[in-house]
Amino acid sequence: MIVIKEKSDCCGCTACFSICPHKAISMEADNQGFLYPNIDKKKCVNCGLCNKVCPISHRQQENTENTTHEIYAARCKDSNILYNSSSGGMFSTIAKYILDCGGVVIGVAYNQKMEVVHCLSETESDCKKFRGSKYVQSYLGKTFSTIKQHLATGRLVLFSGTPCQVEGLNRFLLKPYNNLITIDLVCH
Repeated sequence: MIVIKEKSDCCGCTACFSICPHKAISMEADNQGFLYPNIDKKKCVNCGLCNKVCPISHRQQENTENTTHEIYAARCKDSNILYNSSSGGMFSTIAKYILDCGGVVIGVAYNQKMEVVHCLSETESDCKKFRGSKYVQSYLGKTFSTIKQHLATGRLVLFSGTPCQVEGLNRFLLKPYNNLITIDLVCH
């Protein structure tokens, strides 16, 4: 069972919530509105899956000393997309490619209640709602499970989120998928 003693022990990625086979974990807001896992000890069978997928539990264990990463910088040439975007418009360009290949795009948008949520889009016009920074924690709900279903069918999937959400998704999936593309945003 995952134990959170300090808020810094959790990034709110929802990987534990998403992986729990007994639905023993719910995501509940603290007094500032940030979502943290809450474990129903009556439902928990101590299977350990929540700890297995937790990015924070594994951050000290992984040796990244000899790891190199390629970093790219890009900017969309379409001035309309660029004007309506907050980070160079490349998300829209990549999303269009994914959709043209028959894939799905998962990004962050405001819902009708003005809550920031991850949602799925299958059209370029619908992806416009993902543009622009939201600067608050997004609600993921069943996003990870939905992504896994699409990946299992072979569909190309683009997921955009914070680095901890991307890491949580990758850990939740328990294996790499060649048809998953992720875009990390820099958190403020």
